[in-house]
Amino acid sequence: MKKYIVIIMVFFQYFIHAQVVIGSDVSSLKNVLKIQDGTRGVILPYANIYTSFPKYDAAAPDIFDDYPNLIGGLIYSKNDDQYYKYDGYSWNPSRQIQGIFQPKVSRLGVSTGITIPCISFGIGFCFAGNTPGYIAVDNKSQVLVDNLTLKNTNTVTIKQAGIYDVGVALGFTGGSLGLQAGITEFKLTLQVKYTAASDWETVVSKTNYSIVFVVDIQGNKTSSFAQTISLPVGAELRVVPEISSNAISGGALAAYGTDSNPINSYLAVRLIKLY
Repeated sequence: MKKYIVIIMVFFQYFIHAQVVIGSDVSSLKNVLKIQDGTRGVILPYANIYTSFPKYDAAAPDIFDDYPNLIGGLIYSKNDDQYYKYDGYSWNPSRQIQGIFQPKVSRLGVSTGITIPCISFGIGFCFAGNTPGYIAVDNKSQVLVDNLTLKNTNTVTIKQAGIYDVGVALGFTGGSLGLQAGITEFKLTLQVKYTAASDWETVVSKTNYSIVFVVDIQGNKTSSFAQTISLPVGAELRVVPEISSNAISGGALAAYGTDSNPINSYLAVRLIKLY
């Protein structure tokens, strides 16, 4: 009887520590599950729309319930052709801030660009009296969507108080012609107007540089950055471009503009958590 008990225990221990191998006859002590096949793939769970994802709850602040046992879970969304990963709190799209069908994201394109003329004679001066508008028409093929309904007639306005990831990118085009040598500075600033009566406040700035020698043909620059900020209801967002030059000049003219291509210029906002 004792002999049979020992045999049963040996087999039980073997099955506890065994590895499952599919597509090969060679096991690995580094994996519990090993799949090896050069002609076929693994199909993970999928859903037609995010509302059918596990733990979906329309009443939750991030539309999903918290569930630690599902951390690391993957699901494929047929609706927007990407995988989502569960982090214990919500399902996050693999393309993150640019996920088209992610309900808590807006990615806005430039609808109205601006021109920045510059003139230099000894010291350079540039004139920018306007800001680009990020209220271009939604276009899924260009990954432009406004799921947070931030766009008004002329402004970009926060509709729900919360913590947001804000990503900004703006392309500069153009160049200069003349006798000069030095550096041209391309600066991009994110500003917030927290209430209708308040002034615009700078949140963060980003600068790129172009070396100038007689002719500046490097006007095609893109400045970009991302910032996490808390925003109240009604807060307005805007992007302020600036160009300056410390080039030594005997006389030069320049004209720079803002690129409206959504690959180079966009305002992306993702809601992390509601207040």
